[in-house]
Amino acid sequence: MKQVAHGWVGLMALERLRSKRLTDKFDSHFKKQAKAFVRFFDKHKDAFVQGAWFPDTVISDNLAGGHTYKLKEPDPSKKTEREKARRIKHRPPAHLSCRTLIDAAALEKEYYSKHKYTLPDRCEALTHAIRDMMRIQGKEPKGSDIMFSDDQITLYFLMLSHYIADAHVPPHSDARDLYGPATVHPDMEKFWDDEIKKHFTYDRKRKVFDYDVTGAPEVRAGKEQAFDRSVLGQVIELLEARTWNPAGKKVLGKGNSKVYDYLEAVCLVSYALSTEYIPLELGKREINKLRILEQEPYLSELERISPHILADAIDSTALVWLLTWDKLHKLEEGIKKKKKQIRKSKKKSRKKQG
Repeated sequence: MKQVAHGWVGLMALERLRSKRLTDKFDSHFKKQAKAFVRFFDKHKDAFVQGAWFPDTVISDNLAGGHTYKLKEPDPSKKTEREKARRIKHRPPAHLSCRTLIDAAALEKEYYSKHKYTLPDRCEALTHAIRDMMRIQGKEPKGSDIMFSDDQITLYFLMLSHYIADAHVPPHSDARDLYGPATVHPDMEKFWDDEIKKHFTYDRKRKVFDYDVTGAPEVRAGKEQAFDRSVLGQVIELLEARTWNPAGKKVLGKGNSKVYDYLEAVCLVSYALSTEYIPLELGKREINKLRILEQEPYLSELERISPHILADAIDSTALVWLLTWDKLHKLEEGIKKKKKQIRKSKKKSRKKQG
């Protein structure tokens, strides 16, 4: 995604965790966690556009595979690809809707991926780094040279949102070159960025959105009806029609136990969606000539699939953010439980010796 879209996805994810329509389904623990998360980030919203862009402008690990999970069907003539191809067992949770746009059979095939350093790895690592930063912040005295600040923790959450959003961009999981000289990838992202700038009040100089009375990004005055009919209006409709439970066993997808599993499943669906949007039958020359913002049926199809891609990116960001915020609580509970077990074990040992 481009810069404005990354910031917007993060802000909309924050609104998801503010929404009573969603959080009323949470248990008391996660209701408390969601409120604490929103309270923390409400103070940092103006940093979203620039902070979420750091992985591209500063880190630049997109050049080493950190923003992608490139998949392809193995070439029968290439032994390495045949041997390394595998069936990805992870599946996304039912509340994400991009999976409804693809042929389910595509999820059952074996795929080859050449990168060892991938987007799911990056997301898993960031969740642990954030947890550790929060724990250190809670233990170190104020003014300590080695204590992490709220701004630093905010930046890491925004960087995490960047990678999560990229997982939902179909070309980020497609090993075909859809960026250059083909323009499928940049044109897709331009379409989303332009839609956001068209419908929301955004200060291009300061790189911040205006907010309405609820704190959400503000739709342009007098353009509400056009917004409701737009791709972004459809995003809101999809989000308002779905719920998920962060305490549920299948919230990351059946059998998925960590963020890596979740993002691998998302990338698998993104690849399948990419190959349905730009069929594998098309040769490189044909793909290079495509101009999806000018040609049919590509433009109409982009308008059809975009609400699902963006809504899923928003919900994935909100979910992973909340579970990452809760990692500190889980760690502290685990430490407390282990210490209790150790004390009991020592007590039993002393009784036996006595």
